[in-house]
Amino acid sequence: MSARRVGSGAALAGLLLSLVALPGQADAPVRGVVRARQVAVLSSRLSAQITQMPFREGQSFRKGELLVAFDCERQRAQSKAAAAALRAHQKTFEVQRELLQSSAIGKMEVDVTQAQMEKAAAEVQALEVELRECQVFAPYAGRVVEAVAQAHETAGQGQPLLRIQGADDLELQLIVPSAWMSWLRSGTQFTFRIDETGESVTAAVLRVGASVDPVSQTVKIVAKLPTGRASVLPGMSGTAEFKRS
Repeated sequence: MSARRVGSGAALAGLLLSLVALPGQADAPVRGVVRARQVAVLSSRLSAQITQMPFREGQSFRKGELLVAFDCERQRAQSKAAAAALRAHQKTFEVQRELLQSSAIGKMEVDVTQAQMEKAAAEVQALEVELRECQVFAPYAGRVVEAVAQAHETAGQGQPLLRIQGADDLELQLIVPSAWMSWLRSGTQFTFRIDETGESVTAAVLRVGASVDPVSQTVKIVAKLPTGRASVLPGMSGTAEFKRS
């Protein structure tokens, strides 16, 4: 399983720059977009047929639940064969080591058998790692954004399978006038009204961007939204109102 972060800073900037408040308006509203902090695309590390994909788009899952399972009968058979070969090499090595003590066999033969045993052990370990890739489990509680693959399809190595996002760890991204940096701090609270639902929530600034756009004289800030609100979804937008203290 691999995972990569999904970013859309350019799209966010395009949406917000046309709606940002003027620098002199300390209490003017600015626009914001809700984003999931944890977003990932889960990919296949095997080339195998998908046997299970129990969660569909929009469905929720808990951390550790099975998200994808592959047909790994061939890998299991190879693992059994490798384990049997390892046992054979181990038995031969034990016998040869006893013969060596009585000078009935040369050390070179024992060394060769030991090398073969170590190689077989490495093959067993490699197949055990591959078998663990036959199931993909949820890295955190969340929801399925998009099912890229389907059950009964044969996935290639590195092929995207599911796009997921965290369930209850939402952030708010806004672009505000850079002049606000004189008073805007981590922990500053403000009211955010969501367009889609009309709901107003209290958010708090988490961090202020590390650079200022010299053309628009704006800076990006990230805020924390309250948890436990099922009505708030990533992608929603709204208006933030700050009151300078």
